[in-house]
Amino acid sequence: MLKISAFTLLLAQGIAAMAQTVGGNVFCAGTSYDPSPASVSINGTVAASDVGMPGAIWVGIEDPGAPGYPAAFLTPSGWVAWTTGGFPTYVETPALGSTFSYAACIPTSPAGGGCASTSADFVGWKVYAGYGVLTPEHQILIQKRCASLDAAKPWLQQKGKWRTEYDDDIAFRNALVQKSANKGRWGPALTIPLIDCTPPDSGGQ
Repeated sequence: MLKISAFTLLLAQGIAAMAQTVGGNVFCAGTSYDPSPASVSINGTVAASDVGMPGAIWVGIEDPGAPGYPAAFLTPSGWVAWTTGGFPTYVETPALGSTFSYAACIPTSPAGGGCASTSADFVGWKVYAGYGVLTPEHQILIQKRCASLDAAKPWLQQKGKWRTEYDDDIAFRNALVQKSANKGRWGPALTIPLIDCTPPDSGGQ
């Protein structure tokens, strides 16, 4: 059975046009007779105007000692430490639904690896969640970039200046999707409280 903590936070983003919300809680994922992983669940809504668009979903965690600088991101294979470059996504999809919901264990360290039975090392850390979309305007930009590169390819190849990354639009597409997330599509979902999943403690406050 699941032992649910009393701590739940729901943040409504203050952007009327977006109507996006993100929230979360911590819980013990296991039976009451064994130590179980301390876990976090995240849920959110997608603005009606964004539903059905191609996009991506991010879940990140931030050290209160380094505000504004994500320490790690949740990926399908677990938490991955982040230092620079594009943010690792949790999900990429050709069509966003109206809601999203994900859960993961709290790792033994910010660098990931293993599941902890307590959140003690992460008390006060903030979990952020949100999404980005590839808008119709973005798709037009991609088409224009592709056409320009196709026209310039013979000359660039002749000059030895053609790069393999010009052969696809993946990096450009991902950059546009991530940029769109900064326009009110993400926010703090949860500040991690203390939860101890070693019985008989039943959860954090």
